[in-house]
Amino acid sequence: MSPRFSLPTLLGGQSKPALQPPSDQTPSFKTRLQSRAEAFRTSTGYANYLRVREYIYLMMDDWTRLDPEGGPSAYWQEEIEGFLYLFDASPLVIEKLREQCYHITGIKSYEYRNHHAHRRKHMIPKFNMLREIDPVGLFCPEPPDLGGFGFEIGPGKANIDTLKFYEVLIGMEKGGVLPAFRGPDAPRRLAVEIGSGWGGFAYQFKKTCPNTTYVLVDLPPTMLFSGVYLTTLFPDAKALFYGEPGFKEKIRNIRDYDFVFLPHYYFPQLGGQGLDLAINMISFQEMTTMQVRTYVRLLKKFGCPTIYSLNRDRSKNNHELTTVSEITQLYYEIEVIKLLDLQYYQLVAPPTWPKPSIFDYRHFVARLPASA
Repeated sequence: MSPRFSLPTLLGGQSKPALQPPSDQTPSFKTRLQSRAEAFRTSTGYANYLRVREYIYLMMDDWTRLDPEGGPSAYWQEEIEGFLYLFDASPLVIEKLREQCYHITGIKSYEYRNHHAHRRKHMIPKFNMLREIDPVGLFCPEPPDLGGFGFEIGPGKANIDTLKFYEVLIGMEKGGVLPAFRGPDAPRRLAVEIGSGWGGFAYQFKKTCPNTTYVLVDLPPTMLFSGVYLTTLFPDAKALFYGEPGFKEKIRNIRDYDFVFLPHYYFPQLGGQGLDLAINMISFQEMTTMQVRTYVRLLKKFGCPTIYSLNRDRSKNNHELTTVSEITQLYYEIEVIKLLDLQYYQLVAPPTWPKPSIFDYRHFVARLPASA
């Protein structure tokens, strides 16, 4: 009998020699795989997936029916096709949901595996640069849940997303936005993230500012990621989803919830909720002038006092947008927050620094004028 090949990571156990002595007592690979799948099938994470998926179905149906633009664009139809398999996913796929988020960010766990550990040496200096300008200790490491990944940098694991979110929290602190939300005695506040993606920043913000109702606004299919991720990592949190039974009545008491998941076409109905903060990261830059203007105009109409932005003024391939700051300044006064010379995605300085342009990422805080 040939020796059996052991896959310790499949079983979640300790490292073992790759080749095991033959034994009739050793379960087969198929048996081990099925056992692990069945174990996760009964987990909270998979139950959340099944529940959230039903809400996404309703959001998708209403997208075509209620969206003034008539449903998904050609671009988003192609994107949805790319992760359509997640609507019929096995337990083992959802167990590693974080690894599927490359559909949203392009960041893959493959880049952070042990055989790429040499790249860690570039991440640590970037982390140290951020820590030096962090006035209060805002770092939140990448959690291991649902397949979280990254290089170990001391306080925990981190990847490019982790450092990006850390940078935004530092910018919020330096811009005077975060202190009102942070701390155990902070009053309940309401924040909305427009373009919330897979939920990574919502996780960090909620860990930093627990007494916050965090509203996630995005295209419906992205909430298959964020909805499952956040309800699994915050199992005791109260979450409200568009389309769930009694939604219209529940949304009136929005501050009773920790997370509220809303499709983008519902955003105009958020008026009267008393928003304290709006957040946008790397999303406005991809929209048209009319779309950005609609969001910012509505935020002013809602009386939202502050917007925090990390965006290029315009993406290089987006010819349907003037600039994010120009549009925002039609309604708000902006203050640029200077943090690092490096762009959020850069770990090391380039050989030569390019001239500043509208294609650079920058942080700014937008505040309603006193006259408003």
